[in-house]
Amino acid sequence: MSIGSTKIYPIGHDWVYALFAKEMRKSRVAIIKEDTKTHYLAYMSGIHPIGVVGYMDMGKGHYRLKTDYVRPNFRGQGVYSDLFISRLLLIFRGLKPNKLTAYCTMMSLPKYLKEGFIAMSERNGIVYVQKLITNTHEELQRLESRIPQSITQTNQQSQDLGVDSPTQTMS
Repeated sequence: MSIGSTKIYPIGHDWVYALFAKEMRKSRVAIIKEDTKTHYLAYMSGIHPIGVVGYMDMGKGHYRLKTDYVRPNFRGQGVYSDLFISRLLLIFRGLKPNKLTAYCTMMSLPKYLKEGFIAMSERNGIVYVQKLITNTHEELQRLESRIPQSITQTNQQSQDLGVDSPTQTMS
């Protein structure tokens, strides 16, 4: 399936829940109905959301990466990689992370390991991973060297929408 015109936008939890919850649960991606602490990015193909990632501030520089999901027809086309990098760029540009963690399904685990996360434990097929950040400037430079076109467009659209920090989202 062709992706066509794509953009990455901040999106509110209510939209993520309404559009993806049923599919996420089938894929063992955790999502709860009421969540005011998770911030999301959606990958849009035209007006249709085809993927989403989220993150939550756990306090003291610790950020939990969560709710990673791409619709099956769009997997293998770079959607997840673009979302993954976009989320990290938001965190590293606007916040001061010293630790990133996630609970991964077998589908998302390879991406996290490739990005330098370390598997800490596993339970029922869900792997807890973490990455300690010692040099945020170096990590940001590494990420910025990999910015795809869809993310470059996102930066301009976020400014156009008045979204100037990673803690703001459209609802």
